[in-house]
Amino acid sequence: MRPSSVVAVTDRPSVGPQARGRTLALLAIVCAALNLRLVVTALSPLLTTIGAEFGFTATVVGVFGTLPLVAFAVFGLITPAVMRRLGPEATAALSMLLAGAGQVMRSFAPDTGTLLALTGVALVGAALGNVVVPPLIKQYFPDRLAALSTVQMVAIHLGALFPPLVAIPLAEVAGWRVALGTWSVLALVAALLWTVQWRRSGGAPRAVVPSGGPALARPIWRVGMAWRMALLFGMVTWNVFTLFTWLPALLDDAGHSPALAGSLVSLMVGASLMFGLVAPVVTLRAANTFPIVALGLAGYGVGYLGVAVAPGYAVLWVLFLGLGTSLFVVVMTMINARSSTPQGAAALSGFVQGAGSGIALGGPLLFGLFNELTGGWTLSYAVIAGGSLAVALVVAYVERTPWTIEAAAQRHGPVPTSDPTGVRS
Repeated sequence: MRPSSVVAVTDRPSVGPQARGRTLALLAIVCAALNLRLVVTALSPLLTTIGAEFGFTATVVGVFGTLPLVAFAVFGLITPAVMRRLGPEATAALSMLLAGAGQVMRSFAPDTGTLLALTGVALVGAALGNVVVPPLIKQYFPDRLAALSTVQMVAIHLGALFPPLVAIPLAEVAGWRVALGTWSVLALVAALLWTVQWRRSGGAPRAVVPSGGPALARPIWRVGMAWRMALLFGMVTWNVFTLFTWLPALLDDAGHSPALAGSLVSLMVGASLMFGLVAPVVTLRAANTFPIVALGLAGYGVGYLGVAVAPGYAVLWVLFLGLGTSLFVVVMTMINARSSTPQGAAALSGFVQGAGSGIALGGPLLFGLFNELTGGWTLSYAVIAGGSLAVALVVAYVERTPWTIEAAAQRHGPVPTSDPTGVRS
């Protein structure tokens, strides 16, 4: 049992809609969201090709897979301070400029170290955007939060889906540098749109979250619920980025062509999008979230096992992996719903995404390291994939009943839900 399950009703406007700039803001939000995973998935199908040219090992591929998590962990904590200093629109413009510039420059990288550094620049931009886009949705569309959150989720998935689909064919025609650098156009367009929006808004920093209202009764790092949510987020993210990094190599080792491997990554993302469209509504209405999370974890388990023992049926297995990957949407919905004040929502989201991304760092790196040490993928599947799924299953069971971070911070231990006015959206 858990404390009060009162959840903020996110479809009610907290501030009046911005009369000016809504159309431009919508376009800018969509363009920015398209870039939030594109920086990762545009590179992963090309790592085998680039590795052959630069001569790096599986461990280095794991480092590339870990970089996004480092960026998300560090800048998940830093971005709110940047937003207070620059304002949300300017922060969004900066994030997309970094993402675009990093992608352009890394396509000219002469060696592994330079490619890592410039990929890091692009990922800093994506990490800033990952944090700033949701508050901008709240600022410009307080009366359409559910709809715009779905638009954001679809755009993120589409941005992750298309680059792997065309990366290898484009590299075969024009070279991997063109295949890698082409996607910078989307980020630079988004930077331009947010710059125009910033100028239209007057160029002054503006708060997007009310500063008033009650603070948490205890620091969030002293609340057990926050740590358990961070661990669940970390285990889900651990597998998402392990697959983004290593699925093309796993399929390539199983005898599939690089082009087909890239297409199957896109199929996984597409399946995740389809499941993700219904996941928020189901999660918000659930009195017990454990069956939802357990279903996604089962998808991961079946998918991993299938790729390992019967890779000839990879199309089927990546559909199961897509079901597992949609857990990212489920957990993000859980984070967003388990608060009753803007301050609580900001505190829980920042802590869970920052700490959880830090926890997830080991996934891509260790998956490749175990392969390099043993010469096969068995230990990687068993320990890195299987172990993380087991941890997630236990945490999901403990956190199965929705409750709020505000209630958790007021009490040192769970108490039965007793609020008869609890609202679930």
